[in-house]
Amino acid sequence: MTGHRSTRKRLIAASIVGIVVALAAFVVIITVRYRDGLDQRLRTDLTSGASALRAARTPAALKSVIDSLAAEDISVDLAGITAKGGTLQSTPGAALLTVRELIPVGGSDVPATLTGSRAGIDRQVRSLEVTEAIGGVIALALLAALARAIVLLDRAASDARASEAAMRTFLADASHELRTPVAALQATAERLLREQPPRPARDAIEAQLARDSRRLGHLIDDLLNLARLEAREQPHREPLDLADLATTAVAATRTTDPAARVELVTAGPVPATGDRDALLRAVRNLLDNAFAVANTVVVEVTQTAKGPTMTVTDNGPGVPADQRERIFEPFVRLPRSSRAGTGLGLAIVRRTLESHGGTITCDQSPTGGARFTLRLPADP
Repeated sequence: MTGHRSTRKRLIAASIVGIVVALAAFVVIITVRYRDGLDQRLRTDLTSGASALRAARTPAALKSVIDSLAAEDISVDLAGITAKGGTLQSTPGAALLTVRELIPVGGSDVPATLTGSRAGIDRQVRSLEVTEAIGGVIALALLAALARAIVLLDRAASDARASEAAMRTFLADASHELRTPVAALQATAERLLREQPPRPARDAIEAQLARDSRRLGHLIDDLLNLARLEAREQPHREPLDLADLATTAVAATRTTDPAARVELVTAGPVPATGDRDALLRAVRNLLDNAFAVANTVVVEVTQTAKGPTMTVTDNGPGVPADQRERIFEPFVRLPRSSRAGTGLGLAIVRRTLESHGGTITCDQSPTGGARFTLRLPADP
């Protein structure tokens, strides 16, 4: 998937470069043709001025034509003729275009030089270049926005495909996981109906039926929680005390399992922000996971520079280094637990922390057991 995205980005970059080169060539061609057109128009004006001078028959008429041409920024140097206002001179050093003609005056041909300045042409070309530059910047900005939109759409499509594939895998795994407790529940119920055993055998079958029902209900709850987290629903956020939340989770564990040896270590309130119910379920899942393999658990809550932190350390066999990421995937169970779990508890914990912008990691404690470290973002 990463290679596909890189190829798409290279293709988009190459396309943009090609468009920029083509746009630059187009601008150059337009500018050159525009200047050539202005030059040709100036040359035509000079030729037309020379024709007007040839048509004039008297000095007064010549002066009138010269004045008219001067109004059009065309100077005329007519040898031997000085009209009112003097001979017109062009600006020294200016870019010039000159036409020379013989003008009939008093029965003889007098050389005349008509000169037009390219200064006006330069001004118009510069104005065009400024307009082209502004247009080019706008075009490049639009191209960049379009390229970014294409990349975003491509990433969204890739994410959608990945999400769809993950959902198909999730549904397949969920169906497989549901099949076993449903089959066990159905078999127990059919046995009860078919055999109609007397007590106490009937009591044992009914107890098994209740256990299978609880297991199925727990699995369904976990599936629903995980599905909601996978849908990236934003959690409800409110101020909370992570130390108080840990106290509640520890108390609930002691109530459920009076024999559980769990110690809570905290120096006082640890402010945090998040969905208290969701985070409480996550901590309960961590404790349930720990007591599935251990008989002693230590929960420590601290405030660090990176934010509120909780560690859950057990005295169990620990988690192999190559499995410390895999255990957070749905339906993963390590062959070390004395309890039959759903394989969803740690997946729910990680998704819950991620939805809060936090993290959870697993490593080995100094005594060899597993240590889970839960971190939430620092409260602004």
